[in-house]
Amino acid sequence: MIRSFKMRIKHIALTLLGILSTLEAQQDREIALISTKIKFDPPRILAILRPNDVPSTGGIDVNDYFINRGQELNIKRGDKLNVYRERRVHPSLPRSMRIFIGTMKIHESQNGSSMGRFEASEKINLPIIKYKVPMKGDIVVPRLILDTSVLFSTGDASLNPGAVGEFERVAEFVNNFSPNKLIIEGHTDSDGDADANMALSVNRADAVVQYLVETYTFINASMIESRGYGETQPITPNDTPENKTLNRRIEVVIWE
Repeated sequence: MIRSFKMRIKHIALTLLGILSTLEAQQDREIALISTKIKFDPPRILAILRPNDVPSTGGIDVNDYFINRGQELNIKRGDKLNVYRERRVHPSLPRSMRIFIGTMKIHESQNGSSMGRFEASEKINLPIIKYKVPMKGDIVVPRLILDTSVLFSTGDASLNPGAVGEFERVAEFVNNFSPNKLIIEGHTDSDGDADANMALSVNRADAVVQYLVETYTFINASMIESRGYGETQPITPNDTPENKTLNRRIEVVIWE
């Protein structure tokens, strides 16, 4: 009986040592990642290659947009980045407003540059945006899309226990870019009441921000902001169950 008791004590001690070792390793990893980060400088569109600029045999039937950053900023082939245009809304405001115009899918990337194709937002109706296609100088911002079916139950803003893996993706994504500002966006599909969808998207974004700040030492409250857009910014038409699943999302956007 005494031997059995000692064995249980030993097992508990080893378990505690394992937990402490894991925590120490995680802390060391976070410190190392912080020390190696570089300051994030948003990529911009450098040039536009139009279809009539290349031979017809080239097979290019849409504009290609050259971006001034590539693999050195962890931009990879297949990535989708958000495209924004900066506009000064009023002379009295200290900074320009950044306006979302669509997404850029990267199909070529190397050190120093990338090439992508543009997909317009369906919701651009602002008079200050005259041209609703990318222009030279537009900002192209990395983003990460999280699966809300993993993070939340239907219609709920409480995080599921199984969401840890998605947050590890966020931690890796943030450490790739060393942002000064990080935006967490909540989005829904068009089912149900628009006001209820807006509230749900806000609450879900808030829940993600709270978890990230409480869990990761390199993400602090001063550098992260939550925004909810409800059903106002779909990335695809809400006309099939599959498309609605794509529109129900949390986006992590490297802002500056």
